[in-house]
Amino acid sequence: MTSNTTTPEDALMAFGKKWWLLLILGALSIVIGVMALNNPASATATLILLFGIWLFVSGIGTIVRAISNNTEGSGKALMLISGVLSVILAVIFFNGGIIDKVELAAIFMGITFIFRGMAELVAGLASKGESGRGWAIFIGIVTLLAGIITINNPVGSLVTVTQVIAIFLIFSGIMEIVGSFQLRSLGKK
Repeated sequence: MTSNTTTPEDALMAFGKKWWLLLILGALSIVIGVMALNNPASATATLILLFGIWLFVSGIGTIVRAISNNTEGSGKALMLISGVLSVILAVIFFNGGIIDKVELAAIFMGITFIFRGMAELVAGLASKGESGRGWAIFIGIVTLLAGIITINNPVGSLVTVTQVIAIFLIFSGIMEIVGSFQLRSLGKK
């Protein structure tokens, strides 16, 4: 029987040989970020589409989390309701034509964020002693605030989120490119 032990140096050298993958990811991130800044209407439409997909996927994830969570009572029930509603809303979002109406889609997002934020907050508050409780409370508050802001300025909020994501992609791309060259030098050692 042979044992295959890899040292951290071996792992870094293996990653270093694939440095170009990070370089490509960085370049793509920059290109997508610049495209989003140059064409905010298309970027916002893409954001709306991704929101609908997120509703569905996160709804399934929340249902699974609620079922597998040890928390009892209102926190678990709210998470389960939130997950089921997210899946239902995703279906309505795509089948009801909401995706084509930017302001309505933004209000829809805001309402979803408010409900999900409340569900996360209550689940976090109810899960005393559980790991990740602080993060659940934090995410609940941030999501709740994002919902309130989105409801108060639907279109402006979407455009702002699109611009923030675009700028994040550009900076992330730059960091990935820098990281790829650092990784390349590790692969040569």
